[in-house]
Amino acid sequence: MKFANIKSLMLLLLLTGTLACQKEEKVAAPEGLEGDTWVKGELDKWLNDNFTVPYNIEVKYRWDPYELEVTKNMTPPREDVVIPVMETVKKVWIEPYVAEAGEAFIKTYCPKQYVLVGSAEWNSNGTITLGQAEGGRKIVLFVLNDFEKTDKAEVKRMLHTIHHEFAHILHQTIRYSDDYRSITPSGYTATWTSYTDAQSRELGFITSYSRAGVDEDFVEMISLMLTEGREGFNAIVNSIQSASAKAAIKQKEQVIVRYYKESWNMDFYSLQAKVFAAINN
Repeated sequence: MKFANIKSLMLLLLLTGTLACQKEEKVAAPEGLEGDTWVKGELDKWLNDNFTVPYNIEVKYRWDPYELEVTKNMTPPREDVVIPVMETVKKVWIEPYVAEAGEAFIKTYCPKQYVLVGSAEWNSNGTITLGQAEGGRKIVLFVLNDFEKTDKAEVKRMLHTIHHEFAHILHQTIRYSDDYRSITPSGYTATWTSYTDAQSRELGFITSYSRAGVDEDFVEMISLMLTEGREGFNAIVNSIQSASAKAAIKQKEQVIVRYYKESWNMDFYSLQAKVFAAINN
């Protein structure tokens, strides 16, 4: 009898659901959760005109959980920060590379998608992820709700992330010389978070994160060299007390300069000057 009652209740619910479906053909999804179905406005037009049309880059700022780690809590960016962020990306990343290597280079090797996130992505070891590059296809930028275009330190932080991730794309396309691996082979460690940048520099690494692995070392060097400019980078190197550590970083610098010339036919110091001038402007 109890089982019969359950079956009757299930039948009633099924019939009710069927009638409801017949009455309403489509149940509207909550605003902002339907992906590409929103009414595009001036912001979308600006992104299309400045990134999609000239460079075939899609910029996603609306929330899309499928682009991110679903187990972590993050927030979308405020719309008022999207244009300042992407204006800075264009001026300090795209335009210097176009000026140095030509439009064909940036169109060929640029990631085809930028995903913008307002908050940080927190990791289990207490660190935060500022950016990600996925197979040369996509760059994800985090912590954008803190961005202020007039704050030079904040601009450099964000551009450090972008140049870091783009350098990953470059070395994944054309591998750098194995000579780089032999410069400081014993200094890489999974416990890099236990060291300050100053401590790591005395061991021959430009940042603590450089010690996470050879590839991270390579792109951290490129990113810091570009965002600090030649004079600023030399000032950091000259502040190192250890002569061997200083020599190691200068050796890494020369491998990078040679890599850009031999692999990409670019004058790294000229690119460096263009990026730093764009930051200052």
